[in-house]
Parts: sequence; C-alpha cells; structure tokens
Amino acid sequence: YDRIQEIDVSTNRITLKEYDSSILNCFNYNVLITPWIEENISQEVLRKTKIGYYPGGEKITIPHFDSSDRLVGLRGRALITEEADRFGKYRPLTINKVLYSHPLGMNLYGLNWAKENIKAFKKAIVVESEKSVLQYMTFMGAENSIAVACCGSSLSSHQFQMLLEAGASEIIIAFDKDFEESYDEVFKKQVRNLTNIHKKFGSYAQISFMFDKENNILPQKTSPTELGKEVFMRMFKERIML
Repeated sequence: YDRIQEIDVSTNRITLKEYDSSILNCFNYNVLITPWIEENISQEVLRKTKIGYYPGGEKITIPHFDSSDRLVGLRGRALITEEADRFGKYRPLTINKVLYSHPLGMNLYGLNWAKENIKAFKKAIVVESEKSVLQYMTFMGAENSIAVACCGSSLSSHQFQMLLEAGASEIIIAFDKDFEESYDEVFKKQVRNLTNIHKKFGSYAQISFMFDKENNILPQKTSPTELGKEVFMRMFKERIML
C-alpha cells in the first residue's frame, strides 16, 4: 500500500502513485513482438498501448495506466522459458533499482481506453490478463473497447466500484477456462469462484459470465479472446445471466 498516493474518504476513491513515464523511452518499439502477433494481437494495438521490448531483461514490457492515463505500474512478460517457469511469466519490472510495482487489485488494465465506451454502452467485459484486452482490441477495434483486465482470477471490490463509476450496468466476466472436464474438481472450484462474484456484486449490477460449461468451445487454460472474434462473439451471445 505504499503505492497509494491518496484516498478520498468521502468516495473511497483511491489514487495510485504515478511513475515517471520517461522510463517508457528506454524500450524498443520497432522490433516485432512475434509471440503476441502470433496470438492475434495487431501491431497497431501494440503501438497504441505502448507495448515494447526490454532487451536488458528479454521481456515484453507492459505499462499499466490508471483511468486518467497516468503510469502507475510496469510489468514484464518473460520470454526466456526457464525464467518464466521459475519466477512466473508476468512480474513487475525492476530498472535502475526502481521496482515498478502496483497493487493490481486497485486498478483495471485497459480502463483508460475503454471508459468512454463503457459509459456509452453500459457494459464492461472483465478478462484476466492484459493480453486478452489486447486481443479484444484487435478484433473489435481499439476505439471500440469495453474490455478491462483485473490481472487475476478475482474481481476486487475496488475494481467493481471503478466499473460502476465508469457507467457499467452489466459486468461480463470472461475469465480463462481452467478446467479440463465438465464437473471435475477444477470445474467446481471455478463455478464457486464465479458464483461468489455474483453473490458479492449481483445486487449492484447485472453480472453475467462467458463460461464454457458444456466444455465444447475452449481448450483448457484458454481465454474467451484467444481463438478470435467468432468464438468470442459466440460465447458473448451465450453468456450466462444469473
């Protein structure tokens, strides 16, 4: 919580501390980020969202902005398999002894690009990862995005409040499919997690779920955005309304 700059007690609005955005000038934006381009993310979207490459750490650089476009965090996606396996694929970057971390549950990746559309359409789609936001922006158009990432498999109260303030009356949960078989233990755990989100927030907004309950759309460990627009739109149309 040392990354919090201000808490407005009257509204419970939290302002995160801002990092010097000049750090973004240190990264390479001319190299093709092949792993993500091969996963249905366009070069145009990578440019818009300032996704770069950090040669000093062999990482894809992912700046996190708050809804006012302030730089509040900087994450790296490891490209070296051994490092990813040992420390995790996604970690805050440390550059010149500065750790560019922030509390993930107190921000929503992509809200700065999506907030006006959320206000207009009264809907927000919540995915797990930054990559899913970028995929959504690629096949729907960056200017049409209503997708945000909670950067995990849960939605915090603060993130939910941010979506309400942005104007969402329906919040569509589009988390990764974790299970291999319908009704196995992982399936049941994921259903409990999603049910708890509805219990917690369902009295304040319509909560719906893009969930492959029949196990006939997505492979295991796959996001609803990963297989392209057609699959995504099918799951969107068939989303579960509780």
